[in-house]
Amino acid sequence: MKSKDKVILVKIQNYIKDIYDFIKGYSKEDFNNDKKTISACVFLLG
Repeated sequence: MKSKDKVILVKIQNYIKDIYDFIKGYSKEDFNNDKKTISACVFLLG
């Protein structure tokens, strides 16, 4: 694996961890009603 690819994968892993931290403790309904959290998660996925 190239070093650049490894860096990208680590960034993706960190983004997934951030998303998990954002939604930890949320129910589906809580998440669906929280536009800030939805926007933050979409930003990290984009």
